[in-house]
Amino acid sequence: MSHSVRVDGQEAQAPHTPEPQAGSVWKARWRQLLLGVELTRNLAVRDVETRYKHSILGLYWAIINPLVTAGIFGFVFGVIFHESSKPIPYVVFMLTGITFWNFFANGIMSAVGSVSGNASLLAKIYFPRIVLPTAAVLARFIDFMFSLGVLIVFILLYHTPICWSTLWIPFILVLQVFFTLGIGYLVAALNVLYRDINQLMGLLLLVWMYFSPVMYPITNLKPSLRSILLMNPIGSILQMERDVIFTGHLQYPQFAWGAVAWTAFVFMAGISLFRRIEPMFSEVM
Repeated sequence: MSHSVRVDGQEAQAPHTPEPQAGSVWKARWRQLLLGVELTRNLAVRDVETRYKHSILGLYWAIINPLVTAGIFGFVFGVIFHESSKPIPYVVFMLTGITFWNFFANGIMSAVGSVSGNASLLAKIYFPRIVLPTAAVLARFIDFMFSLGVLIVFILLYHTPICWSTLWIPFILVLQVFFTLGIGYLVAALNVLYRDINQLMGLLLLVWMYFSPVMYPITNLKPSLRSILLMNPIGSILQMERDVIFTGHLQYPQFAWGAVAWTAFVFMAGISLFRRIEPMFSEVM
């Protein structure tokens, strides 16, 4: 594309500036996307390696933690309070909730300090900052896969029947990953400005766990209370995961659509807030 300009009363042609072709733009964007994915993968693996590098048991902690937690809550709710989850053995019921909940809670707590804890890395090289909380959440997904293996072993040990609808678990997990990422982006950005977010999220997640069907079957509750608890997006997601594994169908499908809507809203809000606060990172840290 050329433009004519007037010099000394005569018209001259401006230098030709080639417009970028659509194909080259898309190739550049695709290349940036692949680089971002590769960087996220490398940071997630580094996170896992750093987490267990000087640990004697290493990745076995990803197995021990849910077992100990399930054992404690199983004793309190199963033995002391005689909580029942029939026909599912209570140990399996409890471990299922703990396994999926821990991925959510640990992912958020890892995301909180993912940006503020990497100030030296941010000063050395530029890369999309949103990669940091994304990698932190995906690192906890690696831990989750080990815990999921323990859950499968317990399902087999207790001869707990599962349904063909278990094949839907990957799709519900995608929903949980996006919800966790959305919360992770929010808290990671806010923690740069307000370091109290780390402590606040620890307390909030503790309360959130008791308002989610992690340790108790929601079918035993009054319909009004059950509806209130299932309006909680992560509570509804946990219930969906149990339903497709053990019952073969969604017992409360109306709340499933609410979880989908909340996930979309939280994910987009997280990205929007993160990008809004991102220019302030260099000034604050």
